[in-house]
Amino acid sequence: MKIWPFFFLILFSLGANAVIKRHDVPPENYVVENAPEYLIDMPHEGHGVLIDPQWVLTVAHTIFYDYVGKHLIIGSQTYQIEMVHVHPDYIEPGKHLLEGDLAPLMSFFKSRSDIALIKLTSPVNDVKPISIYTGENEVGEIITVYGRGATGNGLAGEDLNTKSLRVLHHFQNIVESAEGNWITFTFDEPEKALALEGMHGSGDSGGASVIFKEGTPFLVGLSSWQLGHGEISTFKAGLYGTTAYQVRVSSYLDWISSVLGS
Repeated sequence: MKIWPFFFLILFSLGANAVIKRHDVPPENYVVENAPEYLIDMPHEGHGVLIDPQWVLTVAHTIFYDYVGKHLIIGSQTYQIEMVHVHPDYIEPGKHLLEGDLAPLMSFFKSRSDIALIKLTSPVNDVKPISIYTGENEVGEIITVYGRGATGNGLAGEDLNTKSLRVLHHFQNIVESAEGNWITFTFDEPEKALALEGMHGSGDSGGASVIFKEGTPFLVGLSSWQLGHGEISTFKAGLYGTTAYQVRVSSYLDWISSVLGS
């Protein structure tokens, strides 16, 4: 049996890469006309977030190969990547985790630190970085999440065939838990949902999750993965009731400061 095609299919489905919408809301309501300037498209897929004039924060699983020397478009200019710092507690899953019951893979995802920092060769001079949320009371906050991945809805789940369209969407949800390195929320059915309730999916990885305080955005999370149950072969991403996991950026403040300081 060939493992690698199935390997990538599973990671694309479980990894946060798409905006999944309510089935009863016009899809165009989720489309973003003007992207936040701090939201950056990564070289292969997924996103990063400008948190400092010379630094971009992303999830580690968007680093598909050596990005040193690659370029990022930020604002009106192009910047070269000088260095990539992947968190020391990030590791890739072994092939044995990509078959059978999803529980071991979910435990593996939860145990690792899915975060990385990218240093640019020169500072960005025409875009204001987003500030990081430094509080510890994310629970109950309404977050706005951005992504350019596949689309779908809560009844049918995500459609990976739409991933190549690269249309920027946003959705909202309410943080249900903020423990350790993760914040979570659930994609509720319409009767319990926000007007633009949604779920990240395949292609949104590293997308910014923000809260607004008096109109100012603060970075709270980075889209990372969806919680799955049962057999991997029958898993369907983006259905109502699915729980999303996002990197809790505030829990990595010390690591971020140490890398930027170095």
